[in-house]
Amino acid sequence: MSLSPIRARRNFFALALIALLASVPSRSQTAARQSSAPNQKASEKPHQNADPAAPLLAQAQDALDRKDYAAAVPLLERVVAAKPNDVVPHFDLGVAYSQLERNPEAVAEFRQATALDPNFPPAHLNLGLLLLDSDPAAAAASFQRAAELMPGQVRPVYLAGDALERAGKRGEAIANYRVAVTLAPNDDAILLALARTLLADGQSSAAESAYRQELAAKSDSAPAQFGLAESLLRQQKNAEAVDILKDYLQNNPDDRQARFERAVALQNLNRLDDSLAELGRLDASAAPGAEASKLRGSIYMQQKKWTDAAAALTKALAASPDDAKLHLWMGHTKMELHDYPAAETELRRSLQLVPAGPEALGELASVYYLDAQYEAVLSTLDLLAQRETLTAINWFFRALSCDKLGRKPEAVAAYRKFLELDRGERPDQEFQAQARLTLLLRELSRSSGK
Repeated sequence: MSLSPIRARRNFFALALIALLASVPSRSQTAARQSSAPNQKASEKPHQNADPAAPLLAQAQDALDRKDYAAAVPLLERVVAAKPNDVVPHFDLGVAYSQLERNPEAVAEFRQATALDPNFPPAHLNLGLLLLDSDPAAAAASFQRAAELMPGQVRPVYLAGDALERAGKRGEAIANYRVAVTLAPNDDAILLALARTLLADGQSSAAESAYRQELAAKSDSAPAQFGLAESLLRQQKNAEAVDILKDYLQNNPDDRQARFERAVALQNLNRLDDSLAELGRLDASAAPGAEASKLRGSIYMQQKKWTDAAAALTKALAASPDDAKLHLWMGHTKMELHDYPAAETELRRSLQLVPAGPEALGELASVYYLDAQYEAVLSTLDLLAQRETLTAINWFFRALSCDKLGRKPEAVAAYRKFLELDRGERPDQEFQAQARLTLLLRELSRSSGK
């Protein structure tokens, strides 16, 4: 009979506690020892030293064997009341309580059992299992004590790692999982737990190695395939990740997260049509969500398909109306479609959501220039200059606006700043700037000579 009343909440692997029975006395053996004195003489009558609690304990044992925990509880409560310093009745009562989901009472009994006998491994294990969800740090302490009492046994070491992971102590969890791997190197659940925790801890390369170790032992492990892809994506190894995700999705076609992540990776590889095809498969099973519409919109923007981009971004904004980046992208898209009032509205909304957004201010200056609002261009660039250093293209728009407004000295200074910063990156704009600068300098020279 197993001494563990409940199973671990995560169904990673099934290691029974039956192995403990070799070192832990059975209930009947303990009761038998309690019911007879070691120095009893043959001439003495049996009832003179008989344990009055023994019949109750025997009845309780029978009820536990029949899994009639409701019947066992009152019997064991009477035994505990009569023999408060005996560990086994407390432990048995904890088992019965836990099977009846009377967890606070079960915890109290297991705690009492560990207090009476700190070297009783099943009590520490069962206490840890009951605390795993509600107090993982305390559960970890119980499992670690059980591991000390059971050297070479993998279950308590693994459970300690599980509890530490839940408690947010990833470093300690990883250390326990590594020990568990040495004890059970071919256990799928332990390898996956180690890899998962390494990935969550930002150790992507180590996680990759652990997932590969699992796949070497079990090539069709879906969690290992997906985890390996995740670890590769974290390392920007997109090309290998998309191939692994393709294989994974052949056997798990309904995993929307994996399909979306593959679409993102394909976009990062500039395989834009392949990314759109993956999004099409995603949309075939359900209406596109905000993130899928956002990704589709960004791809259409890269392809300069502005009408398609506007349609996708409209769907994304309907689901996420307070996404500043979406409003920024829509503003740029509307500008490319020459709908300048709509572009200004979107960019101003982006700035309401993120007031210090320099990218939106730069886009807004461009919109104002294209809409021939030159004073607005200059005031917007002045505001941008208070937040970050102006770029070459910012100076170009400032120069053009000053030029349009007839502010020739300011235009000359801005053209010169643009040429200083651009350094051949925009040859067409540099040609235009050089031509206007030459003409303005000639005009200023004539004006000064009069």
